[in-house]
Amino acid sequence: MNKYFYINNKKFNYTLEFQSNIKNYSWKHTAPLIEYCETLGINIPHYCYHKGLSISGNCRMCLVELKNSPKPMVSCAMSAKSCLNNNKIYTESPLVKKARENILEFLLLNHPLDCPICDQGGECDLQDESLYFGTEKKRFYNFKRVVTDKNIGPIIKTVMTRCIHCTRCVRFSTEIAGTEDLGMFGRGLDSEIGTYVPKTFQSELSGNVIDLCPVGALTQKPYPFLSRSWELKTTNSIDFSDGFGSETQVFFKNNQIVKITSKLDNNSNTTNWISDKARFLFDGMFSPARVLKGLINFRSNKFVTSPTWNVLFKEIITTIYFQDHLNKHFLKTKKLILIFSNSINFETLNLIYLLSQTYSFIELRKCEGNKLSSDFEYLTHSHKRLNKELNTSNLCFLLGLYSRYEGVNLNLNLRSRYLKRNFKVISLGSTKNYTFPAKSIGSNINSLKSLTEGNSLFCQDFINLKNPTIIVSSNSLKRKDANSLWVLLNMLTKSLSKYHFQWNNLNVLNTSLNETGINYLNSFKVLSETDIKITGGLYFLNTQPNMLNFKKIIKLKLLNFYFNSNNKWTNFCVEQTIGFKNSDLELFCSAYKPYNSIKLPNSTFFESNGTFLNTEGLMKKSIKFISTESQTKEDWQIIRKLFLNLTKVSGLTYKTNLFVNVNNIKQYNNFKNYLFFAKSSFTNLIDNTKFSNKSAETYKILKFKNSKTKLFTTKIKMWLNDFYTGGSDPYSRHSITMIKCSKDFRSEKHNFSHLI
Repeated sequence: MNKYFYINNKKFNYTLEFQSNIKNYSWKHTAPLIEYCETLGINIPHYCYHKGLSISGNCRMCLVELKNSPKPMVSCAMSAKSCLNNNKIYTESPLVKKARENILEFLLLNHPLDCPICDQGGECDLQDESLYFGTEKKRFYNFKRVVTDKNIGPIIKTVMTRCIHCTRCVRFSTEIAGTEDLGMFGRGLDSEIGTYVPKTFQSELSGNVIDLCPVGALTQKPYPFLSRSWELKTTNSIDFSDGFGSETQVFFKNNQIVKITSKLDNNSNTTNWISDKARFLFDGMFSPARVLKGLINFRSNKFVTSPTWNVLFKEIITTIYFQDHLNKHFLKTKKLILIFSNSINFETLNLIYLLSQTYSFIELRKCEGNKLSSDFEYLTHSHKRLNKELNTSNLCFLLGLYSRYEGVNLNLNLRSRYLKRNFKVISLGSTKNYTFPAKSIGSNINSLKSLTEGNSLFCQDFINLKNPTIIVSSNSLKRKDANSLWVLLNMLTKSLSKYHFQWNNLNVLNTSLNETGINYLNSFKVLSETDIKITGGLYFLNTQPNMLNFKKIIKLKLLNFYFNSNNKWTNFCVEQTIGFKNSDLELFCSAYKPYNSIKLPNSTFFESNGTFLNTEGLMKKSIKFISTESQTKEDWQIIRKLFLNLTKVSGLTYKTNLFVNVNNIKQYNNFKNYLFFAKSSFTNLIDNTKFSNKSAETYKILKFKNSKTKLFTTKIKMWLNDFYTGGSDPYSRHSITMIKCSKDFRSEKHNFSHLI
């Protein structure tokens, strides 16, 4: 027998809606009434309800009328399947409107009348509902309650008198961020939201409570009173601070970015939480210390501003020309080395690869990267696949990975899986707080070696627990014994495949935006001390001086490590990166004292277009929406201009092969092909094209004996000492907001905080 229910006198089939076994309808069995009504296009006003948080039901604004019920019902706390069973509900009846009007009158009882100066004005839920359900005159004439503002950090501005106690921020802090900093204390008229004791909200996700707050109680502290919502333009972009490239929404006005917020995931219809770094890092791009014009330095400590690009290119081309002729006269090969970071986009990387294939004296080097001798193409599984594997897994092994700061999205997935129970996390390396319990088995490679040999107490967990997941940080593979470490991991996966049928759940988390894409495109070498000895010039491309490998090379020179080298100085160096004071070029010039050095001003991330392959194997694309300033140009424009000028110079050393070998770059011909892969996943393509163009006889040739490598039993180093001012991006060191966050974090979290 069919059952029916009615919503605002519209008839629906209960059997088809809630008793169907169709997979796409399974969410309706546990969905609250307010969520089910939203899917039908019926919007119920609410304040405390949020799909990503637990149900609290304390604002009472989402009341609906249920037939035969003596009073209105709270729709967020009612199951749609239970209350709609042969029943009728009304969301716009006179009873419901009067109830919402009374609730709103109580919410506005102590609320201040400061909408004209509130940053939330124009996008405030309380303001919108007051327009529909508010009364014209008040019935209470007592003094309004005043609440003292709290200082909960350098990024959240609090005006607690506006708070309506929806507890969204409290639930987010406890359930999502994994901290117990925020809470409600006091009773009745004295109840307040705060930290109880004077302290800040210490979490890398704290900025999300600004978006969650339905009123103006929590707003942005760094950028108050800048604009109204109707004055802003909006565009979609990605987060460049880690390897995931999360989807973001950027608001800008008069060619200046005002704020960055998280974007709703249309596929899963869930909120995409972003870190504080992704939200407030943009002010570092437009720092006053940024260099907007080209600079030239001739064996002096002072850079001279260049008036035009023609002067800059003429100096570079002339230096390359004479350097190449000196190589011919002295029968020496001094290379021009192009050094790029892991955040470079595919378009620029493809152009410099063409440049290196055309001229024999040009070579490419990564500033940092893994030191594996073989091709390295492993990556973290896509978001859907990783979530599916974690849901079916009872064990996760983190190797040299602090997921809370190295991969915020990954840490959120791990915490979500832990809250579902029956899940164990084992870590090797970092003993920091993951926001969920993790059992540490040690801090050096000996622990992994004993685990691989079967001598560890945790071997039983890998065998007995279902579908174990292994996640390795790409920074752990920057060690000198990376090959031996990778051999251990392969031995471990081979042993686990005997106990878990068709098991292949090894993931590598890449911490830079395009590190996966660079490793997939080609096997580029990492810059070393030997390259510095034989080079005649260096060309820095989007690198930053806080990279460990670069800092090591400069310190070795300052310690006179190269005093026996025949190459006493580098002839010239060029820096094409976001120019700031104390940049790569200035540090390098102080150590190596080149004959001349040139600084080329390029565009920031939001001032250029680019395509990237994130750690999940998904193509991400950034779009230019901020116009460039002064002489700055995009990376590919500068490289293209340099390439055209080199072709006009006669006598340069060419390679016999002037075209790109398609097999070397694995099916990529030129950068224009990336325009068609904005939403594609390359996870399966990577596995299938590894030896796609090689015959069976070729495999026999490739099977030569591996060279023996040492395994250092040293401690696995935590590469990210400071989440806010560290990392692979070039902007965080110059962001005032990130510096304040770092200072606040260090004052409470380091070992000697009791001395301050």
